[in-house]
Amino acid sequence: MMEISVTFLLTGCLIQGVFCGFSISLPKRVEALQGSCVFIPCTFDIDQQYVTELTDDSKRIWYKDGNSPTVVFDSSSPNTASLKGEIFGTPTEKNCTTRFDNVLQRDKGSYYFRVEGSKNLKYSYTNKPEYKVEIVVIDSPPKPTVSLFKDQQKVKKVKEVKEVKEVTGVTEVKEGSSVNLHCSTKIFCSSRPANLTWTSSPEHLLNKSVTQQQRQEQTELISDLIFTVTHRHHLANFTCTVTHQLQKQNTKHKSRTLRVQYAPKNTSAHVSASGFVLEGRSVTLSCSSDANPPVLHYTWYRDTEEPLKPVQSGQNLTISNTDPTHSGRYVCTAQNEHGAQNASVMLDVQCEYQEALLIYSQSLLYQTSDFRLDTHTHIY
Repeated sequence: MMEISVTFLLTGCLIQGVFCGFSISLPKRVEALQGSCVFIPCTFDIDQQYVTELTDDSKRIWYKDGNSPTVVFDSSSPNTASLKGEIFGTPTEKNCTTRFDNVLQRDKGSYYFRVEGSKNLKYSYTNKPEYKVEIVVIDSPPKPTVSLFKDQQKVKKVKEVKEVKEVTGVTEVKEGSSVNLHCSTKIFCSSRPANLTWTSSPEHLLNKSVTQQQRQEQTELISDLIFTVTHRHHLANFTCTVTHQLQKQNTKHKSRTLRVQYAPKNTSAHVSASGFVLEGRSVTLSCSSDANPPVLHYTWYRDTEEPLKPVQSGQNLTISNTDPTHSGRYVCTAQNEHGAQNASVMLDVQCEYQEALLIYSQSLLYQTSDFRLDTHTHIY
């Protein structure tokens, strides 16, 4: 019974014209740019019994599918077909990779491949849906694709809600990370190569510390920006622009905004009053810092104490009823999840009699100056 089933299977393959061992590998869909060329990566295989019939003189043919399939390219007469181009390699290499030139909207549709060798080798690859390729013709080139990689891992975009307006395409990385901004664009025609360029806002970010690498793969042109992230890259905008050399120059661009997480920077502390503070008055010490995420904790210390003991938490330190014992240096520590930074400020609290003494001293200074001026005038 088993022998009968196997015999029937083989016979069925031959009767239906489907030779076991025939296969083809090609994309289900390719995009062609109007007026440009298109590449179809393709390899095929045949049944072993026909290997000797496959020679370098064998025909490689493309058909446009439909109610009445039509030949659009024949390797034996490439200049007479409706589509001009080239099939690469040789039939014995089982290569069917093809370039079609000057593709127009009328050329969109489904295509299949056929091989014809000597004697009985004549086979059209149509018995499976995946054996056909759909050519889609677009009027304008798409925007390039910009991705971010950190430690060779792709970093996902995040959504940021800011003042009701949603900002998309923002990417978060940590300061000190080595990143790769990866821009790629589809190659439609190698005879009219595209060009990729990078710009940044602010402009100075594309400096000597940034490595730019460009390479071409089978169907893509790729440009990489490789650099180490600092807090200066926070909210920086990087734009990749692709220029296609068509009948008219066509440019498209895609941008990516970096959001950098970093420890507090540029921390500073200051006193609300300039100069000295009069005893009994109120004074406020303020601390500020640049950080992302924002500072989680502000802590105030007196550096006259060893070890330092926290005086108060919060961005502002207010002393309502000052006296000379409050004089001294105050240290503010700004901290978030990535680190901390200190800043200090001097507070000078003076008694009322000290203020009066200062005023009196200043008065004597002015009187002495006036006397010298009068004496000077009298001599002349």
